[in-house]
This record gives sequence, structure tokens and C-alpha cells, in this order.
Amino acid sequence: MKRILNILFVPVLVMLWLPLASQNTAPAKNKTKLEIFYFHPAERCPIDQSIEETTRRMLKSEFGRELRDGTIRFEVINTEDRKNAKTVGKFEINAQALYLVSSVNGKEVKNDLTEFAFSNCQSNPGKFKAGLRQEILKAIK
Repeated sequence: MKRILNILFVPVLVMLWLPLASQNTAPAKNKTKLEIFYFHPAERCPIDQSIEETTRRMLKSEFGRELRDGTIRFEVINTEDRKNAKTVGKFEINAQALYLVSSVNGKEVKNDLTEFAFSNCQSNPGKFKAGLRQEILKAIK
């Protein structure tokens, strides 16, 4: 009798477990609403380093949960590293750049914040953080 119950019970458990397991192992990419890319050459200036560090600190302090759960992804890319050639080519850049990339109605939307970042990060970091925060909030809503 126990053997018959085991034979019936195991397939039922498997059928219940599989849908739950597939939900938990879905790639974070499907969940990602916003990708933030900071591009830089190998030789870096103080403003360049400041933009990366300020962005990283602001993301960790204000969007930590979104970073951990994959809603937001931040990537720093050396434009001179050959392994990044495909990504750099996609943005058609060769130097420093800050991009927010989101998906709107299934279409990729690139928001170039490079000029804003270089104009404000060191001279007015509060304005830079507030503007970046506002753009991120718009993108993940």
C-alpha cells in the first residue's frame, strides 16, 4: 500500500513543484526595466571618475532594492576594451557617456545624459543626483 501511495504521490509533487521552480529561475533580464551604462576610455579624468562614483553611490543608497532584484542594472564599460566592442558599437560612441536604456512598449529607448552629467556632476552634484534620480524614476514607472 505504501508503495502505491509513493508511486502516486511523487508525480503529484513534481507537477506542483515544476511551475514554482521555473518562476524562481527566470533570468533577471526579463525583470530589468532600466539599464544604466557608463562608458569611459582607459585613461580617466577626475570628472569621469566622479560621474561613475556619484552614480554608483546614489544608486546604492536610493535604488538598492531595485539593483538587488534586477529591476535596475548598472554597468561600467571601458570603451577601449575589445570585449566591449559590440556594446560600444550599439551606442556609436568612443569616449565617456552616460546612458539610461529602458523599454517602452517593447521598444528600446536610449536617454543620453552625458552632457548633463559632465555639466553638473562636479560643479553641482546635488543637481546631478536629483536629475539622475528623476530620470531613473521616470524610466522604472
